[in-house]
Amino acid sequence: LNGKTFRYPSHTVKDGDVVSIDPGSVTTLVKPSNGSSVFDFVPRAFQQPWMFIPEYLEVNYNTCSTIFLREPITKPNSTEVPSPFPPSFHAMAYKFYIRRGRARK
Repeated sequence: LNGKTFRYPSHTVKDGDVVSIDPGSVTTLVKPSNGSSVFDFVPRAFQQPWMFIPEYLEVNYNTCSTIFLREPITKPNSTEVPSPFPPSFHAMAYKFYIRRGRARK
């Protein structure tokens, strides 16, 4: 993160932070057998529906890094937060927690 190593995944990023990762730690990047320094991208079959880049990230594939541009936008009936669940599921969860006084206002 911004040129420093963080060992804990719970660190909160701020707008403008640069997140870089080692290409060898990405399971979908495979070092080619011909000795090239450029990694090959080999997606897993189950990843296809979830492979997209959110608008709040600017990705640089050459350096294996991304810039966190801003917080994801969430508003009624619309969100930028990636989720494998349909919006109706999130609405049910919201109603569940609002009845118990735990939802954010």
